Amino acid sequence: MSASDQLIDHNGSTPRNGVHGKHDPAETKFLPRQLVDSVQNPHLVGQEEKAGKHGDDVLGRQTWARKVEYVLTTIGFCVGMGNVLRFPYICIRNGGGAFLLPYFLCLVLCGLPLFFLEVGLGQFLSRGALHVWNICPLFKGIGITMNILSLLSAWYFSIIISLTLVYAFHSFKSPLPWTVCGQSWNSEFCIPSGGGGGGGSEATNVTNSSLGQLLNWNMTINGSRTVSSSREFWLNNVLQLSSGFEDMGGLPWHTSLALFLAVAAMFACIIQGVHSVGKVVYVTATVPYILLTLLIIQGATLPGAIDGVLFYIWPDFWKLTHIQTWVEACIQVFSSLGPAYGGLITMASYNKFNNNCMRDAIILSFVCEGTSIFAGFAIFTVLGHMAHTLNVTVSTFTSAGPGLAFVVYPEAISYLPVPQLWGILFFVMLFTVALDSQFTLVETVLTTFQDYWPRFMNKWNILIKLVCGVIFFLMCLPFAAR
Repeated sequence: MSASDQLIDHNGSTPRNGVHGKHDPAETKFLPRQLVDSVQNPHLVGQEEKAGKHGDDVLGRQTWARKVEYVLTTIGFCVGMGNVLRFPYICIRNGGGAFLLPYFLCLVLCGLPLFFLEVGLGQFLSRGALHVWNICPLFKGIGITMNILSLLSAWYFSIIISLTLVYAFHSFKSPLPWTVCGQSWNSEFCIPSGGGGGGGSEATNVTNSSLGQLLNWNMTINGSRTVSSSREFWLNNVLQLSSGFEDMGGLPWHTSLALFLAVAAMFACIIQGVHSVGKVVYVTATVPYILLTLLIIQGATLPGAIDGVLFYIWPDFWKLTHIQTWVEACIQVFSSLGPAYGGLITMASYNKFNNNCMRDAIILSFVCEGTSIFAGFAIFTVLGHMAHTLNVTVSTFTSAGPGLAFVVYPEAISYLPVPQLWGILFFVMLFTVALDSQFTLVETVLTTFQDYWPRFMNKWNILIKLVCGVIFFLMCLPFAAR
């Protein structure tokens, strides 16, 4: 028996066709692609290293041109808006610095093993999130579910990305439009909020005396119902809420345009597969760290910043006795690392076969989760300054929840010097953080089709992705409706 046959007959038994030297293709479908290629195409052995210099393997499937491109793409996928905005308020709600104990325990015991499992499977078999489960056909439903989950997540996530663009465009205005009243979307109950409001001493006293209008739908002061200008900007101008779900109310042009730009940017990033993704992440994965560092430096120089930082990291160990703290630690780890979405498998499937995936899994998982802690300092230095300016405690903002991104933090930015600059930087940072998570989700689904019909997808790659982009935009339009 030849060496090639021994590779196929790895159990040492006679092939099912009973003839040595010939193999049934069904016997090779569970083997790694590189091993099967070396057996079925022995003349290609030794050419992979040469082909890898051009970013493709010997049979035409793309590979990363450089290791750093895979690293940045994986960081971009794992580090999303949940790291920047969700982690800080989850942390302070569950004991501050004490929350890091269950957080890192869940990372080491749950998140890291799953991260390594998916990266190892993808790299070993060089297949996407569906075909990787050919190794055990019983689990192929997992691959189907991963693709459905990625598609649904990318579907609704697109409107969140577009909202960051809406805020970024409005950040060029002076004063910031969410800090003043008297605009077309404001009601008679509006009170100015933020450093750029210019609402006079009465409005300032109202804002300084209570910050409830930031954190609740409305409140009553001196017998009158009032709503902050930042909340009215969010509800009446950005979202343009209708009377109910049955009333679509049309498509606001600014939200629709922002959605189009977000979808166009996403598909432009993946138009050439990992070749274009690998180049884009040099910007989308590094710019957030640069902008977060700038925000931390600026926030640290402001009065009250230390109060925000201490509130963020001060431990409340009594919270560790609550089961909810441990549950939310697990949820945060899973939502950040992104196992079961298929993105980790897909990105690893473009690695070279001999890449050290265990080292990658350990380093990348800790880098991604460390980013959550790092981003918290950018958030709470600014919130500490806002609390100092308004003469309230930082704990006032702990109930903001998801509204932190589009209500509380935009108002906090208005108290910074040159708020327009910091508003632009903050929302551009959110856009880039969300974009590379988004296009990885879409690439996960497209890679499945690539594995099904490789020749067809390679031949009509650009046309297919343009058609997919148009269909995806039309699918997302209902989310932009009033």
